Amino acid sequence: MRVESSQYPEVMSVMPPKIKSVGVIGSRSLCYTHAHHVGEIVDDLIDRGYHIATGGAIGADQFVIEWLIRQGLSDHCTIYAAWKNYSGFPIKIRAMIRQFKDYGGHLLWGAASGQDSPHIAKAGLLLRNQLLVNACYGIVAFIDGQSRGSLFTIKKAAAKRLTMVVFTHDCHLPEIDYVKWVPLKCGGCWDGGFKAVYLR
Repeated sequence: MRVESSQYPEVMSVMPPKIKSVGVIGSRSLCYTHAHHVGEIVDDLIDRGYHIATGGAIGADQFVIEWLIRQGLSDHCTIYAAWKNYSGFPIKIRAMIRQFKDYGGHLLWGAASGQDSPHIAKAGLLLRNQLLVNACYGIVAFIDGQSRGSLFTIKKAAAKRLTMVVFTHDCHLPEIDYVKWVPLKCGGCWDGGFKAVYLR
């Protein structure tokens, strides 16, 4: 899917150009036992001077946002929403998204509404993922066996040769013919992650 930046000029002005964003994304079905690990990754990235980008869904994205609110760091993150207003977000996290915005978080609205057909909603979600990839220096993904949207994002990030780390939970690493996944050996919260090495 090709995204014309002229259609969404606000994407380019979310953050000052010298600040690099890293997308922290993942499966909607990611177990809550992984929430602390997601938060540790977010903290480490912020400590390194990165801005966080995420998608505003339940699961991994939710863990990112909850952590930032608790730490008082909402202003270090941008949510790339598929929706044009709060009603598009799942009811489970709608109040949390409002709180994130009220606490200084950045919220980039999309074009879909909560009343759209499943086909239109899916197109809005995929466009959201593409916009996030286009705005990021790198991607950190937490995936399980039900991560179709995350796999789409990972493949789009790979096509742009972004720095990328994937944590798998009860699933295999994504198969991309020009990517070799190398285990990270830096320890700490990055232990268990796999970095993408591009073969061509």
